[in-house]
Amino acid sequence: MTFAPDRFSSRRDSLAFIVCLLLSVAARVAPPAVQDTVSRAVSGTALAPFLAVQHQVELIKASRTRVTALSVLRDSALVSAFTAQALREENERLREILQLTARLPVRHVAAEVLHQSGPASGLMVVLSAGSSDGVVERAPVVVAGGLVGVVHSVTPRSSVALLWTHPDFRVSAMTLDGSAFGIVAPRRAEGPNVMMLELSGVPYQERVPIGTTIYTSGLGGARGVYPRGIPIGQIVAVGEEQEGWSRTYVVQPAVHPAAVSHVVVLIGPAIDLREAFTEPVP
Repeated sequence: MTFAPDRFSSRRDSLAFIVCLLLSVAARVAPPAVQDTVSRAVSGTALAPFLAVQHQVELIKASRTRVTALSVLRDSALVSAFTAQALREENERLREILQLTARLPVRHVAAEVLHQSGPASGLMVVLSAGSSDGVVERAPVVVAGGLVGVVHSVTPRSSVALLWTHPDFRVSAMTLDGSAFGIVAPRRAEGPNVMMLELSGVPYQERVPIGTTIYTSGLGGARGVYPRGIPIGQIVAVGEEQEGWSRTYVVQPAVHPAAVSHVVVLIGPAIDLREAFTEPVP
């Protein structure tokens, strides 16, 4: 008696199979008009929920496909926009370099900045021009905006430039009219990723207004001197004061090395370059 339910279940399955087989044979041999009528009746009643679910599944698949395609198009558009913006900025920098070289009254060499990762990547850069191009040690490195650094070492095909961010960087500076002089050096960081310069040694009686642009003075020796008139930065605040002796000013750099891709290395005599840098760049 314990096996009766299994026998009844097996008989029911067999009977259902036979009925389905007979119905399928009857539907197969029935006239087309009868087949269409039965198909519409079954589709509108017993199969209606299943067909509705299948339809929703197909819609969801189509929606996912469209969303994926739109995402690909959006990503491609963003990449194209960023690339176009980068190219525009690069072209603008190259245009400024060309305009600067046209105004410079001294021998110079254009070079590409080969940024490299490493502990000194923010302090020194490799330039694509070397001694075979006329580059020498202690030659100033500039862009249209102003001073970038100075050549530290040279090989025949490349050179290494020490940036203004380097702790050893020093340059004699002055205001455009020469009314105040001092020494510019890197200032300690004011916060994460913030680098400033400071103008020190300005006589106490000489007040430099906020917003004044500071230039190289051309003083400091006969060999490898920075020519007079290269922009260094702009006074943004008053630093330390030694009453009766000197003042120190905080200087916002004119050039951020991380944004520089091409530079000009000055290899001619140290002459006054104020007109070349104070002329507005179109």
